[in-house]
Order: sequence, then structure tokens, then C-alpha cells
Amino acid sequence: MPNKYDVIVVGAGHAGCEAAVVSARMGSSTLLVTMNLALVAQMSCNPAMGGIAKGQIVREIDALGGMSGIVTDHSMIQFRMLNRSKGPAMWSPRAQCDKTAFSLFWRHVLESTPNLHLRQDTVTSLLFENDAVVGVQTQLGQSIYAHRVILTNGAASGCKN
Repeated sequence: MPNKYDVIVVGAGHAGCEAAVVSARMGSSTLLVTMNLALVAQMSCNPAMGGIAKGQIVREIDALGGMSGIVTDHSMIQFRMLNRSKGPAMWSPRAQCDKTAFSLFWRHVLESTPNLHLRQDTVTSLLFENDAVVGVQTQLGQSIYAHRVILTNGAASGCKN
């Protein structure tokens, strides 16, 4: 695997997967680094996409050509429109997904996207040159360089799987 990319995305949660796919689709050689490839786009304890706030974000991502809505369509087991007793401005879509199917479909999308490479490792620090980020250092001792580094580390979930 090369050690120089146009873009490095750190973290393969929902934001990292979207960022990596968009970057690669724009023609940039992209590396997505995650601590565990088996947990790509892992859903929380309540495996839902949508709801009052997230439903709006998923719609906006979908309108911009993102994959979250498509992956949800391929892995959902139930769909509801929330707040139907209120006016249409308050209606909000929510899809319950099969957690495993959601993660596996995202993995398929990532692996089949041209210009996108996956690496299982832990980023331990950023590499700087003249006060600019030029890459990442990994736990396995790799120095990987890029023109841009996108951090989507997210937050640890409180659920136990």
C-alpha cells in the first residue's frame, strides 16, 4: 500500500464513510483508516437512521449524493413517519435497520469505490510540516502522508454489543 494519498480520512463511522466516498468520487486518492474494519459504520444500540434531527441530515446528505440513505434502504427492517399527528413540517422519517446488514453494505460500498483504500490501524498522531498537517502516524509505526486529513473520530458509544 502506498504511503502518500490526496486525502486521509480517520474514522469509519457514518461521517467518515461519507467523507471517504465523496473524496474518492471527486477523483482524489483516498485512504480510510479505522481501528477495526469489522466495525465499519457500526450502528448504536438503537439502530435507526432518521428521526427529528437526524432525518433532516440524512435527507440533506442524500440530496448531495451521499450514501447513508441508500445504505439504509438496503438494510432497513421497519420504516415510520414520526409526528404524523402534527403538521407536515414536523413529520420526520425514521428507519430501523439491521445493524449487521447496514455495516456490511457500507463495507461493500467502500470496497467497491474506485480511488478508495481501506486500512485497519490506529492513528496516534498527526504529522506537521511548517504548521500544516501533512499526514498521520499510526500505531503500527507507519507514516502516511496526504494533502488533506479529515478527522471523523466520533465518540465512543455507551452501548455494549
